[in-house]
Amino acid sequence: MKNTLKYNTLTLAVCAALSSTAFAQEAAPSDAEKKAKEKYEQIVVTAAPGGATMQEASVSVSSFDENDIVKLAPRSTAEVFRALPGIRAESSGGGGNANITIRGIPLATGGSKFLQIHEDGLPVLEYGDINFGNADNFIRYDWSVANVEAIRGGSASTFASNSPGGVINMISNTGEVGGGAIGTSFGVDYEEFRLDFRYGGEISDDMYYHIAGFARGGEGPRETGYNGDQGGQIKFNITKMLDNGHIRFYYKNLDDKVSTYLPSPVLVKGDGEYGPVPNYDASSQALNSAYNTNISTFDSFGNPENRDVRDGIESKVSSFGIEVDLEVADNLFLLNKFRTSDISGGFIAPFVDGFPTGPGDVSNFADALCAGALDGDGNALNCDTTTVTLANGPGAGNAYSGQAFTNLQFDTRINDLGNMINDFSLRKEFDNGVDLTVGYYYSNQEIATSWSSWQTFIQTLDGSNSQMLNITNGDGVDLVSNGLLSPSFLSWEWDLNYVTTAPYMNVGFELSDNILIDASVRYDTVEASGELINSCCGGNTDFDINGNGVIEQIEDASATNSGFIRGGVINLNRAGAASQIVDYDANNTSYSVGGSYLLSDSQTFFARYSKGGRAIADRLLQIGGTLNQDGSLTSTTSGFDTTKQLEVGYKYGTSDLMINATLFDTVTEDTQAEVTSGLTFMREYEATGLEFEGRWNATDNFVMAGNLTWTDAEISSDVNNAAIVGNTPRRQADWIWTITPEYVTDTWSVGASLQGSTEYYVQDNNDLKQEGYTLVNLFATYWVNDQFSVALNVNNATDEFIITESEEGSAAVGSYVRARPLNGRTTVLSLKYMFD
Repeated sequence: MKNTLKYNTLTLAVCAALSSTAFAQEAAPSDAEKKAKEKYEQIVVTAAPGGATMQEASVSVSSFDENDIVKLAPRSTAEVFRALPGIRAESSGGGGNANITIRGIPLATGGSKFLQIHEDGLPVLEYGDINFGNADNFIRYDWSVANVEAIRGGSASTFASNSPGGVINMISNTGEVGGGAIGTSFGVDYEEFRLDFRYGGEISDDMYYHIAGFARGGEGPRETGYNGDQGGQIKFNITKMLDNGHIRFYYKNLDDKVSTYLPSPVLVKGDGEYGPVPNYDASSQALNSAYNTNISTFDSFGNPENRDVRDGIESKVSSFGIEVDLEVADNLFLLNKFRTSDISGGFIAPFVDGFPTGPGDVSNFADALCAGALDGDGNALNCDTTTVTLANGPGAGNAYSGQAFTNLQFDTRINDLGNMINDFSLRKEFDNGVDLTVGYYYSNQEIATSWSSWQTFIQTLDGSNSQMLNITNGDGVDLVSNGLLSPSFLSWEWDLNYVTTAPYMNVGFELSDNILIDASVRYDTVEASGELINSCCGGNTDFDINGNGVIEQIEDASATNSGFIRGGVINLNRAGAASQIVDYDANNTSYSVGGSYLLSDSQTFFARYSKGGRAIADRLLQIGGTLNQDGSLTSTTSGFDTTKQLEVGYKYGTSDLMINATLFDTVTEDTQAEVTSGLTFMREYEATGLEFEGRWNATDNFVMAGNLTWTDAEISSDVNNAAIVGNTPRRQADWIWTITPEYVTDTWSVGASLQGSTEYYVQDNNDLKQEGYTLVNLFATYWVNDQFSVALNVNNATDEFIITESEEGSAAVGSYVRARPLNGRTTVLSLKYMFD
């Protein structure tokens, strides 16, 4: 009797991890042999014509591996990307919620609008700036990654959808080189523990596998009062080699929670200089609190529910993929990449809002709240006196006279950001030097999220476990009860679907041994459907929150608090909410033309001109006048923003010295909506710049690597605000750089990563700015033997206080702004054991 056994992918992964002794480890190239292949000789596999090496390709491309990344002392995936030339990766939000852009293309809001983040050649999300669903929230760097490869501009416009600025691709280890490692790391000056592992090798002569992942727990790099970084990831792939190519299966499971840090009070110390406010250091503390972790709130339809602030950014991903790479006939190559992903989670964190008076003395809050309040009959309240007391924590019930802030609790459930993506292509190499690629891309992206109630609290401004406050007027009316000012500030229910299809074609010509040119075109079509139901600002239904049988001030939907917020809770019924249908098709044609001149084996000149598009997706619904009542597009938008880029570059690469230089000129359209300020705009930006990237093996022991980017950018037009035309876009510095010197011996290595920027304006009005800075990250490794090593790395060793963004564009010295600073100094000790 023949038994047929069926294994799911996770079962295979576990078996691979636990049964390594059953797998025959055939002879494989050593790590040293694999790394001997210089980077400039590696084939470019990301968003570029096939078959070209990094030296030959007429695009700006960078690549680095685990050894390069560890020198950056990264505390998040976004910090890994900061080493790429021309990339601005602002990682001030913690383990996710980063802002990422490239080459002077605007960083108008969160996420990575014009730059896609890929895993193994397919996007994590079709759109990198989904509200509360940034792509970096659902990806983690760990030892499953063999290389990080980035294409800046160029062919990214035509070899990927919605990524005219470029593509960052995290390429997985596949187990071709056998062996593994296990390691632990500990926060020396903050609370975090992490375990990483990887293992791979041959199952048989024609089959190999790789499994890797991590698990972690701890408070994270800032004091929150609780363990907010909890979870892990496992990734597995198995490859079957065929006579004419390979078939590879991928599986990933991510279940992780990280604290995220939103703009909070920062002191303006001087022109471009910032620091902590009394009792609160935003670079090392957070306004999250052990006293305020569990909150009783309401869903979008007015039903009571409990939420745990400790969930922070909750990321749940289960994905399965297949890659088929075959030579199906003589010089005819088929490549198909497929992945389906279930993606869900949440986003909850305190945001310091500006009402009623912004962060400051609590007496200002009490007086302003009372003056702006009306009872359910429209009558003003008695504001002769007000009383403020602590509502919870130490000293509960005692009078409070310190500083306070308004916490607008960003509370979003990620119901479904799942997608199914397939990229199919055929490439034919002809004898006359012509190379033809035709392909078809399909993506189905869900965007289903719930912005539930977004309660508003008044709390003490304290970095060591902020407490809730009670505020009453002279008649004993609760203006704030147990910290609660508004039970339901807003509720938005998103249920959207975007289907993208894109046929594309590339023709390459090898005119001679040293002249290569190519031209490509892509036609993207987006079919958008769904609905947004929303209500703001305050409730439309009375609700007895404290259960005393009386509808009080903040429970009364007819009452007004803080000048404009209704009491009660929101019930998103059709009669009491706004609705926007989405039902439109949009299309865009992208193209790219480039060429390389190989002056020698080590020198290349290249040039390229590209035009690419980015579908605007969910943020289009926040911009008035862009959609008709029936969901079709109005004449104000095509549904796409475009980017045009011209680049001219030079590459020099040998085993000892690598230098890349690229001159670029970029024009970008941007239709955008900002959640925190409510700002919407339609703009055009222009940028000219120069990228340098280099690596110098000065001696057998000393290596210097780095990059430097100069950018001259301006806002060239704005439909709504002509006053800012000609200004420098927010957060755009003239120069950014990463320089990494390292000294290596047989038993130890030591080095530093210097990451810096010249000054930049924090808002588009070009008033308030952050002065220039250099962050010093230190790293050292000691190899006890060939297998066991101990490493220490320090991020921001000099403990610089640097803000990446601010809600305010102008402020006087001595005042507070709401800003996001980079982490202060953090230190990690790591132990790693490698084995065959």
